Amino acid sequence: MNLKKKLSIIVLLCFTLNMLLLFGYYELVLYDKIEESLNTMQIELRNDVNYISSQIKRLQGTDNIKDWINNIDNIDSINISIERGDNTLLYEYKTYEKSLLNVTFTDLINIKDNVYMIKVERPLQISKIRNIPFIKDIVVAVIGVFILIFILIIIYYKIVNPIMYLQKDIENYKFGIKPIKTNRCDEIGWLKNNFVELTEKLDEEKKNQNRIIASISHDIKTPLTSIMGYSEMIKNKNIPQERKNRYMEIIYSKSQNIKELIDEFDIYLGSNLESSIKKKPISVKELSKIIDEEYRDELTQLCIEFDIKSNCDESILNIDMSKMRRVFGNIIGNSIKNMKKDYKKIEINFNNDKENILISIADNGCGVDDDKIDKIFEALYTSDKSRNVAGLGLSICKSIVECHGGKIYAKNNFYGGLTIVIVLKRNN
Repeated sequence: MNLKKKLSIIVLLCFTLNMLLLFGYYELVLYDKIEESLNTMQIELRNDVNYISSQIKRLQGTDNIKDWINNIDNIDSINISIERGDNTLLYEYKTYEKSLLNVTFTDLINIKDNVYMIKVERPLQISKIRNIPFIKDIVVAVIGVFILIFILIIIYYKIVNPIMYLQKDIENYKFGIKPIKTNRCDEIGWLKNNFVELTEKLDEEKKNQNRIIASISHDIKTPLTSIMGYSEMIKNKNIPQERKNRYMEIIYSKSQNIKELIDEFDIYLGSNLESSIKKKPISVKELSKIIDEEYRDELTQLCIEFDIKSNCDESILNIDMSKMRRVFGNIIGNSIKNMKKDYKKIEINFNNDKENILISIADNGCGVDDDKIDKIFEALYTSDKSRNVAGLGLSICKSIVECHGGKIYAKNNFYGGLTIVIVLKRNN
């Protein structure tokens, strides 16, 4: 059961209990006490009326009645009226005390063939009612119950109602209706604003996912189209075997491109990248040799000068070599794509820096605008305006380096190209 229903039931129960208490108290206690008080007042009032009637009978009329009525002891607390049988008002006295109700007693007397009606009223004064002990108790009880009901209503409007609106916002968000922030400064306002921020992050993540899908679709479509085209040509029996072999090599190369793209996608989506890192010690000299063997032939065929320099060959790094291969591959691949000049060069330098090893990978490509250089490690960002979507390479590089406890950043160099700097802790 939700809070709204619970509070409504509590308010209803409190109100019902209040009414039952009032009714029960009236029936069991208050009724008898009120009746007893009224009977006492009625007896006192009857005695006053009998006294007035006896005086009128003794005087055989109402002459000089004003003088002796004023001598009655409790005259200030009663109202007196004397009328003749023809409704002629002979005498009237009224007290000025305010009252909620009156106790009345009437008597008829016959003098000299004249009928007189004597009516006496005793006002039940507010001050006297307020001072009756059992009246005080019941008033306190009623006020207490109504204060409780009022507090529950305040709780509903200040706490439950906003929570219900928050629940409604959550339900509406399922249908694409975005919530808006509140100006409340309490916990409920904090909860509402955090929910709004969460929806904004979810929307942004959804946009990123759509961009990733578009990126993967775009990058797969190009090599896949080539594969389909070359496969169609291989079906032609008139094509020489040499050309078929060349087409098959192209198909294999394009397939490798697709596989690498999917591998990048898997790495990007992998939430357990850090736990999958398996570090082993390796010297800078050995790492340089592996990189040289892996890329020199390929870069030479692309007419790209490749140079590796180091002043710390004996320094040891604790790294996952398979993951770092991906880092170097992505960075070098990115450099190759952005080289527009006739003379092309990629240079890798290993340097000591106190407790760290600085690995810089520089090219003489087109570089990146200074105001955009901090964004190139963001997923799906590209500085190439000709592309509508971007890859994940540098974002993956950043994730792998950070999982090694290092950092990575970029800067433009004096060649006119871009330098990627990787900072890793030295193991010796």
